[in-house]
Amino acid sequence: MKTIGIFLSLLLALTMLQGCGGGSTSSSSVTTSTVRLVNATSAYATLDLSLSGTILASGVATGSASSYAIISSGISNFTLARGGSGTPSAQAALSLSSGVDYSLVAYSRGQQLQVASFTDDEPAPASGNGKIRVASLSLDAGSVDVYLAAAGGNLSSASALTTNLAGTTGYFVIAKGTYHIWVTGAGNIADLRLDIPSVVINDQQVLTLILTSAAGGVLVDGWLDTQQGAVSAQQNVSARVRLAANIAANGSIAATANGVPLSSSTLISPVVGSYALVPAGALSMSVVVNGNTVNVGNLNAAAGADLTLLAVGNGASPQFLLLSDDNTLPLSGMAKLRLVNGVNGLADNISLTADFNLLAQNVAPGTVSAAASVNGGIISLLQVNSSNANTSLYVATNVSLQSPGVYSVFMLG
Repeated sequence: MKTIGIFLSLLLALTMLQGCGGGSTSSSSVTTSTVRLVNATSAYATLDLSLSGTILASGVATGSASSYAIISSGISNFTLARGGSGTPSAQAALSLSSGVDYSLVAYSRGQQLQVASFTDDEPAPASGNGKIRVASLSLDAGSVDVYLAAAGGNLSSASALTTNLAGTTGYFVIAKGTYHIWVTGAGNIADLRLDIPSVVINDQQVLTLILTSAAGGVLVDGWLDTQQGAVSAQQNVSARVRLAANIAANGSIAATANGVPLSSSTLISPVVGSYALVPAGALSMSVVVNGNTVNVGNLNAAAGADLTLLAVGNGASPQFLLLSDDNTLPLSGMAKLRLVNGVNGLADNISLTADFNLLAQNVAPGTVSAAASVNGGIISLLQVNSSNANTSLYVATNVSLQSPGVYSVFMLG
């Protein structure tokens, strides 16, 4: 009789709402504000910004900013559309103070286009210095720490610019020069989320480092926004990859991707490993199964992605599949579940139900379902069934799901 194992992998990031922008000024004699659009997205090559049907900025490319447009101050209802489409992708009602310049930053959260406003009226520092603040717009990444060192420095000896960040800092005065900046998970210097090797802070320059979610949700992209000036994209050049192994007869597996070990030691099937940070792009793989080197074929890791390398079959002829992981968080109060079919020797597709509600169906061997959203809390009955035979392969009761949380149900064995 086959033994079916189940593994729940949880990615949970605490969600905190952040306030954006800094101080503002107003004058009773001034009734206008100025705004520009900053495109801090990867999914939208160009964006248009309009107000009440009037286009304020058009064709703003990723990693760039439009010129400023003058509008009436007060509450304004802005519309963002994919460049040239005329079809709204996002709308935002923002309250703008009179006599103040603003950058409206477009960014993605999951599949949703969002807008955040930042004031552009920070006084320049004294000669010989610059100013920088950090704004984290990535709820998916949770709280982060930001470290800074002079060019050529290393993370282990860098100074913390800010810690436990889940919003926007005030400005830090920094001597002009070239710096290395790292972003890590809060309290864990080994959890690297973004590495920017060279950031030039010019004399009396005022900068905002904006952090947004990368493709997988956990890594972040950076955007250096100079007040009243240009924007520089600092997007992630890494990906996260983990092993999920089901080599028959408790087979062993060890793997490296682009020279980075995917585990600290050889893994014994069935098992789901932890993520390792690897250089993105074409993956140069070295995989050893049951002591023998095997070929995994041509694989590619998109920058900023989270990926699972699923290894199934027997030791003599294992199969490898690279699965894309969406670790962006669901809405507050919700959890996401998906089903991974890594069962050896099972001809049928499988399905997943929670309290008799169908979450995934007809998941073929070596594939993964789309994520389904459920209420966080207790699932009284979680079942994985064979789709054709309609028989239960796994049953669990009183399964606790944290919210917001992201879960993968791995069927291995």
